[in-house]
Amino acid sequence: MNHSTGDRASNARLGRLLQRLGGPGNSQVTALAAIDLAFAAFLALSTPIFLTSGNLLAVGVAMSGSALAAMGSTLVLLTGGFDLSIGSNYGLAGVVATLMMRSGTPVPLALLLGLLTGSLFGLINGLLVAKVQINPFIATMGTMTIGRGIINILTRGYSISGLPNSFMQLVHARVLGLPPSFVAMVVVVVATDLLLRFWRPARQIYYVGGSPTYARLVGIRVDRVRIIAYVLSGTLAALGGLLFAMRTGAGSQQAGIGLELTALVAPFLGGVGFGGVGTALGAFLGAFLMALVFNAVQLLGVAVLWQDIIVGVFLIVAALVGMMRVQRIISGRERAVRKEGG
Repeated sequence: MNHSTGDRASNARLGRLLQRLGGPGNSQVTALAAIDLAFAAFLALSTPIFLTSGNLLAVGVAMSGSALAAMGSTLVLLTGGFDLSIGSNYGLAGVVATLMMRSGTPVPLALLLGLLTGSLFGLINGLLVAKVQINPFIATMGTMTIGRGIINILTRGYSISGLPNSFMQLVHARVLGLPPSFVAMVVVVVATDLLLRFWRPARQIYYVGGSPTYARLVGIRVDRVRIIAYVLSGTLAALGGLLFAMRTGAGSQQAGIGLELTALVAPFLGGVGFGGVGTALGAFLGAFLMALVFNAVQLLGVAVLWQDIIVGVFLIVAALVGMMRVQRIISGRERAVRKEGG
């Protein structure tokens, strides 16, 4: 068999494998969308406040940070890794930007530096995982701890206030009549989903997650794709942190704490598995369901002492459902690989 025939055979095998592994069917996303709508209908019947424009906009703004983080997490999950440093990147970006502003740095430059902070941490994560080959859990847990430690050192436990008026005006800024956080969320979610579906370079993420070996056979630079996914994850988390700082008008030492969990659970709920399975739309619907749960706890008057318990139980159940799906995906993948090998 000559090289060209071998390459065509490899391409054909890869194509068939990716057909089996390349994301959940429309039924998965449709089912989650139905659950979201049913839960929203339940809230609408339970309290008249839910359908008010103010509450709906508040839900959208509140979930913007977790949705942006979920988009970055989805990209990493699709390559077969995961990112625990998302919350630290989220918080550190806001702290860096606000500290730079308070020291006299122009607002646009300070925001850019905050964004680049997330990109830098993402690059470090990608290099540790792809080049040094450290387990993603260990690598990103390490950068998560480092990032949170830097936040504590920079803030000394206090919020960063006393920011310039040009930045404080952004607290009440509107884009097409909507808060910037909401607009940014919509733009990023739509762009991520469309690019993953239709843009060939972005589709390489599925190839890498589905089978790195076959991806290398067709000339895909696997390490580069993984690094880019981590960089984008860090950048999107930082964008969420900057938008949070814009909404609150301060840099917060608490920003991003716990975001790692929601950024992982939302994709799991939406059918995103470890390696080449899932869509950005599914991850967004998972984030929306979580936002509805948080909103329900507040609107239905659940006692403050019970709120964390209820939300925590939901997250555990959601994580279990996601892990069960991952196990099914892994089993299906092993069967597909065995069949291809046969």
